[in-house]
Amino acid sequence: MKKSDLKKWLFTMTDRELYYKNHPEYYNSLYDSCESKQLDNRKVYVFKFHEQKKKNDLTPLNPKLEIVKHSRYSSIPVHIHDYIELNFVYAGTCKAIVRDKTIPLQCGDVCIMDTNVPHTISEVEDEDIVINILMEKSYFTASMLGQLSSNSIISDFILDAISHDRLHNRFLLFHCQDSEKLIPIVEELLCEFYEPSFCARDIINAYMVLIFAEMLRHFQTDNSKDSTAAHRNSILDILKFIEENYQNCTLQKTATAFNFHPNYLSRLIRKKNGKSFKQLLQEQKLNKASSLLANTSMTIAEILQEVGYQNHGFFNKIFKERYGLSPKEYQLKMNNTKSISQLNKQI
Repeated sequence: MKKSDLKKWLFTMTDRELYYKNHPEYYNSLYDSCESKQLDNRKVYVFKFHEQKKKNDLTPLNPKLEIVKHSRYSSIPVHIHDYIELNFVYAGTCKAIVRDKTIPLQCGDVCIMDTNVPHTISEVEDEDIVINILMEKSYFTASMLGQLSSNSIISDFILDAISHDRLHNRFLLFHCQDSEKLIPIVEELLCEFYEPSFCARDIINAYMVLIFAEMLRHFQTDNSKDSTAAHRNSILDILKFIEENYQNCTLQKTATAFNFHPNYLSRLIRKKNGKSFKQLLQEQKLNKASSLLANTSMTIAEILQEVGYQNHGFFNKIFKERYGLSPKEYQLKMNNTKSISQLNKQI
């Protein structure tokens, strides 16, 4: 598919969109057959990946990925889903209603929703094009995650989203209006998805990694000014500071580095990232510890000292909670995996 054909297809009103436009009072009774549940004392619908795939799938290329153009003028009830969803504003504007909060979105904005976030998209009219990318949790393979930055906001979000012991109530917002690459990459993705060529599945996965990487480059949670200092220093700068100074990082030291009061910084981090300072610091230490266990011959005692933990028992506990194995079991598993890999290469 050529890009010119793609753009024509995206902006052409479908019969369904024209009907919604001319009948704004129309309610699609099909939603009544969807599963629903009470969440935060309100009724929300539950959208299932296999149902969305069956309804929209034009190309059975990847059973774990679906890409659809949001239907303009449609009235979609507040819902959650069992998949990860990426909403990209390709043209124009729209509004995302997330947990009863209205978030204006414009061309270049991207919003990633975890599975348990009540939301909907509204006010999508003639010149507004929103692309919805639906990803089953199992879409994110180890090899794909390995292509993302190991300690990035996106990779941590995805790892949380595909785990079984999280609340799954997070979303991330990216403002990428200044990106000169994101729209062309998305266009290439759509052309390949709707008119597959040779090796299309691998090409599509590669485009998805590029999209995530470009989003990360332009990361910011919103354009509002929490303070003059907060405007100068994005939350990404704060996260990078924690990543680079995790061994002896404290809330006080971080606050001093960014000229914040510790209490204000604590609230800012939780508001922007959905996690406490303590949680972020612990995750960074565990990320580093797992990397050292897998890729070095250091002893566990040496690794504890390297990442800044003094209590061996506490380290064992939180490590097993995250990885499902004790540090020793994890190290043995990684060493066995490498040994088998090396043996296969020799054979």
